[in-house]
Amino acid sequence: VHRAEAKDGGLLACKLQYPDMASTVEADLRQLKIIFRLYERYDRAISTENIHAEISERLREELDYAREAKHMRLYRQMLRGEKGVHIPEPVEALSSRRLLTMNWVEGRPLSDFTEAPAAVRNAIAHNLFRAWYVPFYEYGVIHGDPHLGNYTVRPADAKDAGDVNLLDFGCVRVFE
Repeated sequence: VHRAEAKDGGLLACKLQYPDMASTVEADLRQLKIIFRLYERYDRAISTENIHAEISERLREELDYAREAKHMRLYRQMLRGEKGVHIPEPVEALSSRRLLTMNWVEGRPLSDFTEAPAAVRNAIAHNLFRAWYVPFYEYGVIHGDPHLGNYTVRPADAKDAGDVNLLDFGCVRVFE
């Protein structure tokens, strides 16, 4: 992800896919299939066919930045009532399947807050919980990649200490 400046002076985040990423993913999936076959020769208790199919589908979805922009808009809608959770806004005119442009959101890594006052850490924990569970429990939508790098903590004054940004929407599953 690269920081950029729009013609109007606004800050943007541009997520640009590496060239030939799709072929790299396909090569990795072929290798994974070989590993799974070897595993099944050793232990037939678990069939890996459905596991491989699920992993393959999710990885291919992560390559589609237009899909990710759609999920970003979905999360903005689902979490609109969560004052402590912030979602970037995609810029459609500057995006494609391999380039996702969104407004820049300021934030620091979660790891910067391990020594923060308990009230701030509690607010961060509450907002992380809401960012993940509101979409899941209320809408049947799961964020499949909730690692620490996909969240930042916003600069704050006393009233919004602990607000978080949710940054990546490439691995989202919608359950009917």
